[in-house]
Amino acid sequence: MEDSAILRVTTYLEELSNVRFDHFPGLILQGLQVIHVGKGFVQCKLIITDRVLGEDGTFHTGVIAALMELIGATAIYSDGGSHSHASIDLNYSLYSTAKNKEEVKIEARVVGRKEDLNSAVIEIRREYDEELIAMGRLLMVKLSLSVKHNVVHQASKL
Repeated sequence: MEDSAILRVTTYLEELSNVRFDHFPGLILQGLQVIHVGKGFVQCKLIITDRVLGEDGTFHTGVIAALMELIGATAIYSDGGSHSHASIDLNYSLYSTAKNKEEVKIEARVVGRKEDLNSAVIEIRREYDEELIAMGRLLMVKLSLSVKHNVVHQASKL
């Protein structure tokens, strides 16, 4: 039986790839193809379109960063994470780029989990020659939303 987190990640990514263009993730993820989702692993393909191009006609670096965070976060969630995580660091390097109509493969893998800290490595490669476009590491921390009441009652000075 498939893990419920894996099923939710697959459904989430498929829904994001079909949302309207006025929603930010949908704008860059339109047409995303989910190849494989496993425990702590997500692999997708995306055809580069004019929606994700920079002024120079190549894959926009801001879109690359957003893709890395989105796909990295879904890999962490598929590893048994929860919705209550926040990104605390995204560090990435750019090695190449892609042009309009080229297909890229995005792969994220969870590489570490210690207490409330989770880490994923994300790679984006051009599909036809496997050239590395970008590689990064995402760190996420589990949010603790408990409220502590440390109220000290003092007599009014009035």
